[in-house]
Amino acid sequence: MSKFGFDLNEYASEDRNYDPIPKGDYILSCTEAVEKTTKSGGTMISATFEVLGGKYSGRKIWNNFNIHNSSEIAQKIGREQVAAWAKAAGKPNATSFDDLIEKSFKAAVGIEKGTGGYSDKNRIEGYIISSSLSPEAIAKIGKTGFEDMKDDLEALEKAAPKSSKKKNPWD
Repeated sequence: MSKFGFDLNEYASEDRNYDPIPKGDYILSCTEAVEKTTKSGGTMISATFEVLGGKYSGRKIWNNFNIHNSSEIAQKIGREQVAAWAKAAGKPNATSFDDLIEKSFKAAVGIEKGTGGYSDKNRIEGYIISSSLSPEAIAKIGKTGFEDMKDDLEALEKAAPKSSKKKNPWD
């Protein structure tokens, strides 16, 4: 049997909580987006989001976006989600996922029931277009990506219905 080659007592073990965070609106930022091939031969983007600020700061949420799929509906849903994310991040004219990395945005986060022996997990239920973050909140989380389109977003908010949470088409 092979040995570790180091003393386990020299390293602290972390006690992490992997339970989903409560349902609610959070400020998120995408830390990574990787292109992957789907089982059916399509293309999806696997993205990692991080909660910024508050009690759950640093917690991760993962989401896949179907970009090219043999199912037109799955592809349409995936592309609509990316468009909503780009708008919420203040980059409605983004041309690549690189344009959305590290851009903070507000999202409605829910909890999806686990299946097949997997635990419940968080899911982004909607992307919220809002420029109403306080200067203090912006200072805490950094640039929001809205700075170059603040007037446009304020006009959109005034014209939007009271509930700016947009659910996914399948909800």
